[in-house]
Amino acid sequence: MSPYKRKIFYISGFDPRGARHYHQLFSEQAAKFNVTAGRSVRVGTRTSLSQHATSWPVDDHDRDAHTDYVFIGWDDLVRRYWVKNPIRLLGKSLLAYWYFLRRTNWSIFRRFPNGTKITIYYPGLTAILLPILFGLLLWLPARLLLGWPWHLIFAAIIGIAVGMAIVKKIQGFWLIRFIIFNDMLARRGLPDDVAERLNGFADMIAASFDEDWDEILLVSHSNGSIMSIPILARLFELRGDPPPNFSFVSLGSCITLVSSRRDALEFRTALDSVARTDFPWLDLSSLTDGACIAGLDPCVTCPPERRVRLLQINPRWYRYWSPAAYKARRRNKYELHFDYLRSFDRLSPLDYIGISSGARSLQESIEHFRADVDG
Repeated sequence: MSPYKRKIFYISGFDPRGARHYHQLFSEQAAKFNVTAGRSVRVGTRTSLSQHATSWPVDDHDRDAHTDYVFIGWDDLVRRYWVKNPIRLLGKSLLAYWYFLRRTNWSIFRRFPNGTKITIYYPGLTAILLPILFGLLLWLPARLLLGWPWHLIFAAIIGIAVGMAIVKKIQGFWLIRFIIFNDMLARRGLPDDVAERLNGFADMIAASFDEDWDEILLVSHSNGSIMSIPILARLFELRGDPPPNFSFVSLGSCITLVSSRRDALEFRTALDSVARTDFPWLDLSSLTDGACIAGLDPCVTCPPERRVRLLQINPRWYRYWSPAAYKARRRNKYELHFDYLRSFDRLSPLDYIGISSGARSLQESIEHFRADVDG
């Protein structure tokens, strides 16, 4: 009997870290998974397929299964659009929030989870208001100690320094850059360099349809879910309805952040074409994760005539972390956002290493998860 053969194309979020980081994370979680599951999943070394694609083998000899895992990278583009100058960052963030306030469909935004609303607002508010607040608090004592205009300069410098330190600690700068980038996508569409890269990824996935695989998965995380929509639109334009062994998995999706913008015409056209295609789509998002838009249909802006087989599942992490670990993770929102890629204290049927290895199909993993939750 031939082994179960799986092909995974993985696209990360708005993250300047590339294949090396994600290969290390996958290897670490596979080791943890082996202990919990009593399995022997082996993660091979990285191999460069092209300038922007890296693969590594994942073999589970216990289950007679092989996975060809392909990291399709856009981390160099993230670094290109990663605003570093603090003055430019402030200016671009003010502009992004201005367009967000003016051009968002608020009837859709009101349906966002409360945690998501806080996550969207707080990086901008903290970056703008905290320096002002600390500056005002320091202004009076500085005035008593220093003369004009040194007390104002001192209060401003210390206020900005303290405020920015707090924003950095809560990963606010990453979120601000995330907001700026997706505002650009909504207003101006895909930049040429990004569009060219995503089209190349679509061509790569299309080529796998002609190969012998039991299962082909496109897996996205975070902002990668937004980037996956033009990939899928291009893929279906090339090949029509995909083969029955293809599925799309979005982890911690934030698609509606862009599609709820009234000016995101290019993106919504791509999303509409994806929704009209017949294929299975698993959207796995947790309400405890404020960096995603959990529970809201990612195709909410699309016409009602759709063929996509969308299934939205809450991973229910509280069932699989120990109570102490779960409590600790909820305090670290940034790390929690990456828990879709991690193994837990108790094995989940939708554990990422589990669905990336072994001879169980994605649909079978979903059925086992439902049975586990219902049980």
